[in-house]
Amino acid sequence: MKRLLLSLAFLGFAAPAVAHEVLHEVQRGRAVAVHAWFPDGESLAYVQAEVFSPADEKIPYWKGRTDRNGWLAFVPDVPGKWHVRIVDSTGHGLDTTVDVAPPGAGDGASGGGIPGVAPLAFVLRPVVGVALIAAIFAFLYFRGRRRPS
Repeated sequence: MKRLLLSLAFLGFAAPAVAHEVLHEVQRGRAVAVHAWFPDGESLAYVQAEVFSPADEKIPYWKGRTDRNGWLAFVPDVPGKWHVRIVDSTGHGLDTTVDVAPPGAGDGASGGGIPGVAPLAFVLRPVVGVALIAAIFAFLYFRGRRRPS
């Protein structure tokens, strides 16, 4: 019974860890739009956001809040690496760089990495966590079953 309660306590601590991750996507056109959300699908709605130009990285080029769906948009005036910061009142958020190409250089969507990796990681993390916990308990179980000769 004691082991069961201990294992349930460990499982209870594993679930909240996902809340610290924030995913995002960038859509390009004339304007750049950034969408930020938590892995469970909840958007960072009405959250403080700042965009910094590569021309001046100290003073925000744009300052405001995301919309109710977690989107912010800005129209860059120079190509280069733009810094986007989205942080909620609890300190969770996104701090990323968006590459803005010169006009006519071709536009496409990009995110914080390889497309499709974030959803895959969202599924694999709990599976790997459960497998690790199972391996620890299997080790402890078989270690406890050994009888001294």
